Amino acid sequence: MEEKTLLKLLIIVIIILMASVIGNVLLYMGITEANTNTFTSLKNTSETAEVPDSISYMDYSGAYFEGADLSGINGYKAILTGADLRSADLHGAKLTLADLSGADLREADLIGAKLDYAILRGTDLRGADLSFADLRGADLTDADLTNALIEGTDIRWIKGEYKR
Repeated sequence: MEEKTLLKLLIIVIIILMASVIGNVLLYMGITEANTNTFTSLKNTSETAEVPDSISYMDYSGAYFEGADLSGINGYKAILTGADLRSADLHGAKLTLADLSGADLREADLIGAKLDYAILRGTDLRGADLSFADLRGADLTDADLTNALIEGTDIRWIKGEYKR
C-alpha cells in the first residue's frame, strides 16, 4: 500500500514540475496571450497597438510597422519577412540572426542597430540610415541599398550581391 501511495505522490510531483518548466519556457519566449493579441492587432493596419520590448523568436511576417518607434527593441531570431518597416525608428535595435527577407526598410532609422548574421535577402533599404550599424555576416543577396547611409557600418563577412 505504501508503494502505491509513494508512486502516486511521485507522479503528482513530476506533473507539477513539468507544468512549471513549460510555463517558464513559454514566459521566457514571450508567447503569452498579451503578445498574441498584440500581434493580431498589428496585422490589422487600421489599428495601432503597443509593441512588446522583445520580439525575439516571434513571427511578424508581413506586419505593418510603417513609422513605428521600435528603437532598442530586442528581436533576436525574429521573423519579419515582408514586413513594412518604412520610416520606422529602429536605432539601437538588436536584430541578431533575424529574418528580414523582402522587408521594406526604406528611409528607416537603423543607426547603431545590430543586424549581425541577419537575413536581409531582397530587403529594400533605399535611403535607410545604417550609420554605425553592425551588419557582420549578414546576407544581403539582392538587397537594395541605393542612397543608404553606411558611415561607420561594420560590413565584414557580408554575403551576397546587393545593389548600391
